[in-house]
Amino acid sequence: MPKILIISSGIHKDLASEQLGLCETLVKNAGYDYQVELLQAGAYEIPFVINTYHQQKTFDGYIALGLILKLNLDHYEHIMSHIRYCFTQFALNDVVVGNGIITGSTIEELSEHVRSSNPCLSAYPSAFNAVDCLIKLKSKIAPQLS
Repeated sequence: MPKILIISSGIHKDLASEQLGLCETLVKNAGYDYQVELLQAGAYEIPFVINTYHQQKTFDGYIALGLILKLNLDHYEHIMSHIRYCFTQFALNDVVVGNGIITGSTIEELSEHVRSSNPCLSAYPSAFNAVDCLIKLKSKIAPQLS
């Protein structure tokens, strides 16, 4: 059974915990083995965690969970630019990553997004679906390459 690492940034603890719990339910219900890495840092550091674990080749996919406030737009743009660049590099290097990082202008908006039934707003369902799809695709293609 493929194994997934869920990396959860704990900057906004209660909301991050809620987001993680919702994502864990999806992963459990799909029957995946998984591990959680609770990151006591922000979303900026998530790519480092993914890269470090991936060097050990212990996981088939990664789900990045984070909450980013758009209070300081320069800081926000810097963080998002870094994350976009790293996630693009992961994709180009055959690393399966689902982006469950959400943004909002206020804690209330972040809270609404986490609890939203729209997967584009809550992000963790889309992140899980991406990882699930790509893991299945890789396992389908891998035997053909042998």
